[in-house]
Amino acid sequence: MKLSVKCLLFDYGGTIDTNGVHWGEALWETYNLYTKELPREKFRNAYMQVEQQLGCQPLILPHHTFKETLKMKVNLQLEVLGISSPGLLHQVTQTCYENTCFCINRTSEVLDRLKERYPMYLVSNFYGNLRTVLHEFNLAHYFQDVIESAEAGYRKPDLELFRIAIEKTGYRPEEIAIIGDSYKNDIQPAIRLGCPSIWLKVKGWNTSTSSFGSATCRVSPFSGNKSPSLETATCRVSPYSDNETEPIIIDDFSCLTTIL
Repeated sequence: MKLSVKCLLFDYGGTIDTNGVHWGEALWETYNLYTKELPREKFRNAYMQVEQQLGCQPLILPHHTFKETLKMKVNLQLEVLGISSPGLLHQVTQTCYENTCFCINRTSEVLDRLKERYPMYLVSNFYGNLRTVLHEFNLAHYFQDVIESAEAGYRKPDLELFRIAIEKTGYRPEEIAIIGDSYKNDIQPAIRLGCPSIWLKVKGWNTSTSSFGSATCRVSPFSGNKSPSLETATCRVSPYSDNETEPIIIDDFSCLTTIL
């Protein structure tokens, strides 16, 4: 099964950097490696409070790297949780950073292949430092342009953010595949705008396993394991239903090379 499009529009966080694992889940799993006394709901509330704070206050600046951003977020979460532990701050930050590096190294192999055939763009809810993060991970050269919420003044799932991105590509909506891990923030806007969509559905905020059950091609590195190489990964792809506005569903970023 091949999807016939001319341009790719990617989400970043939860798609390129964690291979479909929501960042709330990624952090929660990492905290659990080092402390078993943190209730999930208490962490969830802290995570949401910090995200709201970062959305309202310019604490993350354009020059901040991902590692600096991650450390700041974990530190704020620990403050909300009432936990004073420099050791835990270092452990969670370092483990998440190493896992992100692993995922991005693997993602880059896929982007290398796709870049030969498609112009690629990013559209992301981020803090104003996404370009710095892309250079940090040597990802910037893959993308023709970056449309970031903090710069554009719109946040997903606002269609205006996607309209800006679509206009920048120069292609018609039906010629652009939107790829992301969030049904609400990525797939629903794609459907409403008439773009084909690919849903990287692995581990959302409220789910604990892959959407395909015990998927052989995806083991979350955030639980202490590593995904197989691209050469050994066995992808599971759910095709369009009779309603062609529905997304193609994949359970690993590497599956993109089988459908594009």
